[in-house]
Amino acid sequence: MRIELTVTEAVEIARATGGLPPYVRSVTSEGDDVRVVVDLREVPDPPSALKLAARLVPVVRATLHVESVVAGTAVLAVEANAAGLPAHKLLGFVEAPLQSALRAKDLPPEAVRVLPDARVAVDVQALLGGVLEHTFPGFQLTELAFADGTLHLDGRL
Repeated sequence: MRIELTVTEAVEIARATGGLPPYVRSVTSEGDDVRVVVDLREVPDPPSALKLAARLVPVVRATLHVESVVAGTAVLAVEANAAGLPAHKLLGFVEAPLQSALRAKDLPPEAVRVLPDARVAVDVQALLGGVLEHTFPGFQLTELAFADGTLHLDGRL
C-alpha cells in the first residue's frame, strides 16, 4: 500500500490531530526543501538561553533539506536564521522543548535528535506510527521517502 501526502496535506493532518505545536507558525515546501517559521515566544517552558533568544529575535525561519531516509528515520540539514543571524548554530537549545512537546503528546521524545553540523534526525516511523495505526489498523510502515514536496509512505496491512 502506498500513501502520498504533500507537505500541505501533512500539515493539515498534523493541525487537525493536534500534532503541530502552536509555536510553529507555518510549514511550506519548495522542491525537496521544507520551510518552517517558528515563534520562539510561544515555546512552553523554554530553557533560559531560548528565553533570551526569544526576546532578542522572536521569529526564526528555517529551511530543512532531507539528506537521507533510512529505516524510517529522516536526517535533515537545517539552515535557520533569525533577523539575518545564523540561528541553526543554536539548534541544541531547541532539542529539549521539542522533546517535551513530543512527551506531552504521548509520542517518544527520542524521535527527534539534534546531530552535529546543524542536522536533525527525525524518526518519522515512530511519530507517524500511531496516526497510521489509528487510521489504518495493522498498517506497518516499510518505506519512507520525500521528494518534490511529497511524502511517500509504503506499508503493509
